Amino acid sequence: MNRLKKLRQQPDNRICADCGAPDPKWASTSIGVFLCIKCSGVHRSLGVHISKVVSVTLDDWSDEQVDLMEAIGGNASANSVYEACMPSDVRKPSPDASVDERSEFIRRKYEDQEFLKPNLRMKSQPTSRARTITSQVDNPSAPSNMGSMNTNRDSTYSSSTNSMNSNRDSLGLSHCGNVSGRFSNLRISSACAPSRKGGDLVSRTISNPSTAGMVEFLGMLKVRIVRGTNLAVRDLLSSDPYVVATLGAQTAKTKVVNRNLNPVWNEELMFSVPSPPQPLKLQVFDHDVLSADDSMGEAAIDLEPLILAAQMHQGMFEEFGCEQIGKWLATDDNALVKDSNIEVIDRQIKQDVHLKLQNVERGQIEVSLEWVPLSGF
Repeated sequence: MNRLKKLRQQPDNRICADCGAPDPKWASTSIGVFLCIKCSGVHRSLGVHISKVVSVTLDDWSDEQVDLMEAIGGNASANSVYEACMPSDVRKPSPDASVDERSEFIRRKYEDQEFLKPNLRMKSQPTSRARTITSQVDNPSAPSNMGSMNTNRDSTYSSSTNSMNSNRDSLGLSHCGNVSGRFSNLRISSACAPSRKGGDLVSRTISNPSTAGMVEFLGMLKVRIVRGTNLAVRDLLSSDPYVVATLGAQTAKTKVVNRNLNPVWNEELMFSVPSPPQPLKLQVFDHDVLSADDSMGEAAIDLEPLILAAQMHQGMFEEFGCEQIGKWLATDDNALVKDSNIEVIDRQIKQDVHLKLQNVERGQIEVSLEWVPLSGF
């Protein structure tokens, strides 16, 4: 899109709004800033009610998203509001800052809004997140302040219109090569995995020391929800199915396909993969207008085989044209209809997964995964 390209070429948008890293490839369309992959991870952890993160190169942008970015004006305009009252002793994180340092600054800037002009800050805001957390722990029945923070977000942007010329209303991705947990039901192709690489991986699979309150990420995962087959009937003769995908604290859902027991969604969702990797959970629902949506089954995808295979062959993809590098085996402990091959196709690591839906009388779902290492950004 030419408008987005032109906006990215502005000098202030050529560096990350939060840490100054060059050539940011992510953006928060709700705040109107361009971000590096590490800062985008922290933004994603804030929740979509604060920061809506999209990829500049991987996602399709709507005209409304570009309109908002243009209206805000980019990094310099947004920072003129969010950093208007930043104390002289506060330093923005550098491009190589730690996860802790990066997250602390970004949360103070957008979640706590410490650096806004006082008249623009959220009402009844505690002086720190620690005070909020402590008060809620000491008195679980105390009402949370998050509701008023979210309610007042639009008014904050409305009040700052003049200073930003036209405003509305937000992974710290640390390149972690460690994958903890047991990689069960995995078969790695010995022809494609030299022992040297395997030996290197053993040392990398030791768990990282945990970082209190923080999430480190291994990479990105493209999830294409392809289709459903022979789904359960939840209405009179049919169903209106959609899929909710969850990975850690991240949730995304597909469109609703009306009156179809064999729906084709063919929708791509994007997730950050936390360390240690967690299963990708899929839930199928029947959309109802007058009552709660009915469950049509669920399934879980173990991501560890895909991540392990990818790490074992890291830097070797140019050697493969189209090659199988691993396999997730179908067992009684998982929902696989058949073994799921992990392949390198045109230097991309892909896995097609065919699952039986659980806790339902019938139905299957087909999903295609693509692993995107942090080094790809």
